[in-house]
Amino acid sequence: AIWPCSLCQRRATSGAAEEHRRQGNDHYRRGELDDAIAAYSKAISTKPKEGALWLHRSIAYRQKEDWDQAERDAARAVELQPQNEKAVYGRALALNKLGRTPEALIVCNDFLKSDPDNKPLLQLRKNMEQAEKPLADRQGGGKLRETSKPNSAANMHDIDYSKWTKFEDSDDEQREDRAATKWQGKNPTLEERVGMTEQMLEVSRGHAEEAAVLFPNSRIPENVKLPPDYNGPVGVLNISQLSKFNSNHSRQLVSIYGDVFDVSKRPDQYGCGGPKAFQTGRDITWSVITGKETPENCNRFYDIFKLDDDHCGRYLQLLCQKMVAFENEFGEPVGRLENFIDERDLPPAPIEEIEECKQQ
Repeated sequence: AIWPCSLCQRRATSGAAEEHRRQGNDHYRRGELDDAIAAYSKAISTKPKEGALWLHRSIAYRQKEDWDQAERDAARAVELQPQNEKAVYGRALALNKLGRTPEALIVCNDFLKSDPDNKPLLQLRKNMEQAEKPLADRQGGGKLRETSKPNSAANMHDIDYSKWTKFEDSDDEQREDRAATKWQGKNPTLEERVGMTEQMLEVSRGHAEEAAVLFPNSRIPENVKLPPDYNGPVGVLNISQLSKFNSNHSRQLVSIYGDVFDVSKRPDQYGCGGPKAFQTGRDITWSVITGKETPENCNRFYDIFKLDDDHCGRYLQLLCQKMVAFENEFGEPVGRLENFIDERDLPPAPIEEIEECKQQ
């Protein structure tokens, strides 16, 4: 078989995301908001760093008046595209609807510093200020209500774990070719999975120093000869395609929870004879969860969201800490592993191994 070039693989990833986005837009125009959100979520799963996709989903949530979800997605879009005025507007609007008007005003004012003539944001700010003034007058002193400061350390790293108990089962992706015995337990929707993972990643990035302690790096070698396509995009890979990028290849790739990283700059760890050479060309998700880094625990695919809330939360935290450690050392992921695109179809983790795992 002819191995596709990196440009072709990148086009494949973009093509899949674009198709899901197009489907989402079609559903949105027809007023099928839940279907639109599901389609946008698939697109995000394929290209999680594409700010426009998060904005599309935020707008769909806005139409449902789900302001919490709308604000979260808009905030992610702003993080990825700070100059996207629609994302900034959407976040400020959602914050205001949530009763967090002082934060919404800060969002508006920060953007207006660089674009002082932005009419939509100027009008939104004016409306919020007019609405706040009578309330402040009634409370006395003409001062706005005191609220917690946005982006404070307490808010930034605070996870509402009550959300783990509110997952809804979704049958929007049933397939006729599934096995006769279908999982009947908890099976969160794709958007819930992406949302919880992004929230946990945000916390882990905020605790980057802690992640470095948990997953320390050895001395980085100097003068490493990197392959010409180092850190180039590879698109969506299946297991067979990923396996080609092993320690014998000029380029080494490792997958963790579906994010594929280029680890070629660490031949001391991942090259032939390195202590982690067995991880190259493989997915290491289950080995990270169990703490047993062995070849036998690579390429084992389970759905951690089907576990009880305690295990699900702890295992997701372990994975996100590891992913952030990889981001810090190797940069952004260069691709996605196909197995995690439809994570909801994966079986639950084996209970006997869960009970053996002692990591906290």
